[in-house]
Amino acid sequence: MNRRLAILRVIACLVFAVIFARLFQLQVWQGARNRRIADGNRIRVVRQSAPRGEILDRRGRVLAGNRVAFSVCVVPEELSVAGYSDPVAGLAKLLGLPEKEVRRRLEQVEETRAQPIAVWRNAPAEAVARLEEQSVYITGVTVLSNAVRNYPNGPLAAHVLGHVGEISAEELAALGDRGYRPGDLIGKTGVEKIAEEALRGRAGGEQVEVDARGRKVRTLGAVTPKSGRRVWLTLDLDLQRAAEEALGKHAGAVVAMDPNTGEVLALVSHPAYDPNLFAGSLTKRDWQRLTGSGHPQLNRAVDSCYPPGSVFKPITAAAALEEGKADLDSRYYCSGSLSLGKWRLRCWKKGGHGAITFLEGFAQSCNVMFALLGRAVGPEKLAEEARRFGLGRKTGIDLPQERSGLVPDPEWKKRKRKESWYPGDTCQMAIGQGDLLVTPLQVAEEFAAIANGGRLVRPHVISRIEGEEQSAKSMRATSLGLKKTTLADLRRCLKAVVAPGGTAERIASDRYAIAGKTGTAENSSGKPHAWFAGYAPADNPRLVVVVIVEHGGHGGLVAAPIARYLFDTALLPPAERPTRPPGGTRTER
Repeated sequence: MNRRLAILRVIACLVFAVIFARLFQLQVWQGARNRRIADGNRIRVVRQSAPRGEILDRRGRVLAGNRVAFSVCVVPEELSVAGYSDPVAGLAKLLGLPEKEVRRRLEQVEETRAQPIAVWRNAPAEAVARLEEQSVYITGVTVLSNAVRNYPNGPLAAHVLGHVGEISAEELAALGDRGYRPGDLIGKTGVEKIAEEALRGRAGGEQVEVDARGRKVRTLGAVTPKSGRRVWLTLDLDLQRAAEEALGKHAGAVVAMDPNTGEVLALVSHPAYDPNLFAGSLTKRDWQRLTGSGHPQLNRAVDSCYPPGSVFKPITAAAALEEGKADLDSRYYCSGSLSLGKWRLRCWKKGGHGAITFLEGFAQSCNVMFALLGRAVGPEKLAEEARRFGLGRKTGIDLPQERSGLVPDPEWKKRKRKESWYPGDTCQMAIGQGDLLVTPLQVAEEFAAIANGGRLVRPHVISRIEGEEQSAKSMRATSLGLKKTTLADLRRCLKAVVAPGGTAERIASDRYAIAGKTGTAENSSGKPHAWFAGYAPADNPRLVVVVIVEHGGHGGLVAAPIARYLFDTALLPPAERPTRPPGGTRTER
């Protein structure tokens, strides 16, 4: 008996020794570590993103702001849904979201550290209410209020403003050292991307204690998020709206710019899209619409290239005037075509213009005269003059994507095509056809240089950023080095286009003079593109307007009236401005 008691005492001592050792290990040796783990189970840091800074027009009117919305957030380690062995499937069904989408969002972060992951941003009120009704059966799910990007004018100026979206893995790898985290929103296009550093603000958050179901019990500490800074644009909301109305349902682009400063007052690309679509979860139908054949996300004013047609002819004229190959009184004869061996170039006027002067040929856009001018100066000089006016390179506008266009020459053709340059190539280039490609913004830069006395200004859409001085780069202007007589002759010719006998005479105004050039650019994919480029008032230019209507036909019939509507909106007193855009319905101002 005594022996058995002794054995029991030894066993009891050993058990207590093991228990004591384990307690010592847990509480003393590993106490600090275990305390951190315990705190992690009941204490959570809930990160709060900062409201993005507002984007305003030149008069301080909001183009992009914020509104309060709700996000459904999940801590994957705590997620459970009563009645479901797969809680993700249960949550997806409850929310009415595709299970694949919910699973993708929860798996995109390798290590959550018990941080809530947003599975549904900008969730509708009915979904939030449904979630609250079922909350007793769910753990690890919470609803947080947050600021969501809001564009109060919908598609208006969408291609300038851009949109925001969740940071990608590539962006996170490149910008991770700047405080970005998985699931953060970041500017994807437009000003939202260019001014991201100013607009993003500084995130804050709360340290909260949660119960066993992951619900907040109390707040232990908080850091208030700091809103992003405001960004003022050069855009004028009224002129932007007028440009949108005037272009209507046509595919194409409109650029309105101050020729003296390069400030872009309106920039339109159609088809457009509503950047508010990116504030929540995109539906399959939304995505199909955004990526459809109309390419609504493409900024046609900056990132699309077109043959310029006759809006290139001022450059041909400038080359001839600079080289002394012509003056305003030089005479030409147009029979309706120009033959070079078996090759023939036709004038747009089938019967020909007959005997004409340089000024008359410019006003009537005679293809034969301009082809002869091109041959007189040669392809190298034509290409040199085009590049002098800014063609063939990016303008440097403060938007993330821009095309360079193309100014061909004999060396380019030999290198790219392995072909010789022919006289017909020179004739085609002189009338804005062939391999020439330009963006509408480049054409605006071209006409601004003529309007302002020969300075190439840098187009820009950002006027200033809160807390920063205006960049001197945005005011950059370089002289073209043109003769004063050349500029004077070009301006006289452009005025003649919008005068009796000119191709744009129908848009002439009795309140102010317009100078410009129509264009009908042939293309291989259908009807010609309709162009108009010009400025007003002709003798004291304040506004350059460029319009292109894809497959629109004749520039004088389609594009020029759109430009006139913008000139009237910008230059006439409010009571005298038009209320009906060309071919449109009456609108309220």
